[in-house]
Amino acid sequence: MKALFITISILYISTNVSVQATEPDYLALIDKSLYVEYAGIRMEVYKNDKLIKYYRIEFYRKEAKMRMEFVEPAVEKGRRILNDESNMWMYMPRTSKVIKLPLKQSFMGSDASNRDLMRIEFAKDYDLVAGEQPDGAILHLELKAKNLSVSYNKVVVLFDPKRNIPLSQKMFSLSGKLIKTIEYIYKAQPDNTLYMNEMIIKDELMGNSFTKMYYENCKRRQNRPEVFFTLGSLKQ
Repeated sequence: MKALFITISILYISTNVSVQATEPDYLALIDKSLYVEYAGIRMEVYKNDKLIKYYRIEFYRKEAKMRMEFVEPAVEKGRRILNDESNMWMYMPRTSKVIKLPLKQSFMGSDASNRDLMRIEFAKDYDLVAGEQPDGAILHLELKAKNLSVSYNKVVVLFDPKRNIPLSQKMFSLSGKLIKTIEYIYKAQPDNTLYMNEMIIKDELMGNSFTKMYYENCKRRQNRPEVFFTLGSLKQ
C-alpha cells in the first residue's frame, strides 16, 4: 500500500522518503477541470427512483460570476439565477421581481444547494490538508473549509492524477457527518479534451433521492459581455 501525505511544503511518501514539494496545485486543477463558460444542462430530480421533476437550463460563467436561464418546463421559462460573486439572485418572470437567495437553500427542489451549482471555487473556499494514494493510482484528497461561511466543513475528493480530473467528492458537516456525495462522469470531445458530461448528486441525509445533471455543448469560453453578469441585466 502506498500512501501520500501532503503538507504545505513537503510531500511524504510511505517509504519514509521525504521530497521537497513539487506536487501540482490540486485545487487549481479541480477548478480548471470543472470550468466552462457555457453549457446546456438538463437536470433530473428523482425520489424513490422515480423522476419527479426536470429542468432544461442554459448556464453561463465568467470567472467567479455565473448565470442560469431556465428554458423548460414552460412554466419555468424565463426564470433566471445570478451569482454576482458576492450574492445570489433570482428573477421570477411571473411577478417581474428579483429576490435574494440563500446559498445553502436547495436548488429548485433538487439534491444540490444553490452554492453547489453557483459557486464552484475549491481553491478559494478550501485548503488541502492531507491526501493518500492507497492504490497507487487515484488520489484521496482531504479539503478543509477556510471559514464557517463555506457550506461543508470537510470535503474528500477522489482525483485522477493522470487525467487531472476529480471523480467524486464527499461533503461532511462540522460534526463529521456525511451530508452529500457528488459523482463526476466525463466525455471526450473530438479533440480528446475531457468535459464533464454528467454529475450525480445525492443528499445522504435524505437517502431516497438523487439528482442527475447532464451537460451538453460545453464551451471553455463564451462572449457574453460583463454587463450580462450584473443584477441590473437580470430582468432583461
